[in-house]
Amino acid sequence: MAQRDEQYKSFSRYFVFTENELISLIICIVLDVSEYMIAVLLLPVVGDLLDLIGIVACFVMFRWVGVVSLFELIPGADIFPIFIITWLIWYFFKKARKK
Repeated sequence: MAQRDEQYKSFSRYFVFTENELISLIICIVLDVSEYMIAVLLLPVVGDLLDLIGIVACFVMFRWVGVVSLFELIPGADIFPIFIITWLIWYFFKKARKK
């Protein structure tokens, strides 16, 4: 058992989330999934409004890393999960800063 823990010791430090990290990830997932649903089921204006809400939320949650979420404004970029990508960039910058 100790050998297994030693083998995966470096793996666990990247995938143990704090409460804030998990809540912000869930918000990003909800924003991306709802954007896919709204773009398909509702008017494009509502999808654009959701993009702006998501961009503001990313700036509030991730500060300067929220600049990445501005890619949502590019036409056709809705197929990429940009809010989740923004969260990943923020998360790995945060982990790298702690080292």
